[in-house]
Amino acid sequence: MPMPASPPLAPLSLLQIEARFRGRIWRGDALGSSAEPVLSSGFDELDGELPGGGWPTRNLTELLLPAAGMGEISLLSPPLAETTHNGRNILLVGPPYLPYMHAWENLNIDSRRVVMARIYKPAERLWVLEQGIRSAAFGAVIGWLPEVSQQTTRKLQILARSAAALVFLLRPAGAQSEASAAPLRLLLGSARGHALSLYLLKRRGAPAALPIRIALTFFPWTRHLPGSTAPAPLSTLSAPAQHNAVDRSSLSRTIA
Repeated sequence: MPMPASPPLAPLSLLQIEARFRGRIWRGDALGSSAEPVLSSGFDELDGELPGGGWPTRNLTELLLPAAGMGEISLLSPPLAETTHNGRNILLVGPPYLPYMHAWENLNIDSRRVVMARIYKPAERLWVLEQGIRSAAFGAVIGWLPEVSQQTTRKLQILARSAAALVFLLRPAGAQSEASAAPLRLLLGSARGHALSLYLLKRRGAPAALPIRIALTFFPWTRHLPGSTAPAPLSTLSAPAQHNAVDRSSLSRTIA
């Protein structure tokens, strides 16, 4: 005797699907999460817009700047201070100006743990940046690469995935229309009252509709020449102490 056929199951509602597959479904209007550790940016309004609630480790983050020295180091100072307080080092690769370490110290960044690689050739700058990301000696790596291809950002992102560190790539604002493999990209703009406007160009999750205003308390980036309001390029300043500036030949010894 044939068995009666079972009645067809009613299709699940969206709420039922989300309840059944909780944690495995992402909605397009939700902010993405991060499976990797993050470091708080130190600014609640920015943490609230970053996936995971802070700057991501094991990923490449791009900061696009209209001009160097507009407050980007102040913006990054909370996680950089935390990095040095945790006994880890910071690597600066090819910065356009000589960092003023007294100002960094005022931001609670231990300058004894800052290593700067003074490199001018793009290929060498990229090589040092890659070695710094690969090295376990650094908790934060910041590289200035004015010109970089999408293939290069993809390679840097692959390297960053294996690094338990913050990896920042600083590029000109004109690069915002160029493709990049960095999962997080921000465009910085000046705002009134020693503040920055941050435009989240790319992030995991829903796009940010409005810029974020971040009030800065201090601009520590460059040392100015006497009688001048313009930042002093590296070539016009005397060499800093060994622990702040190294050349390629001594980099491996410094990070060992």
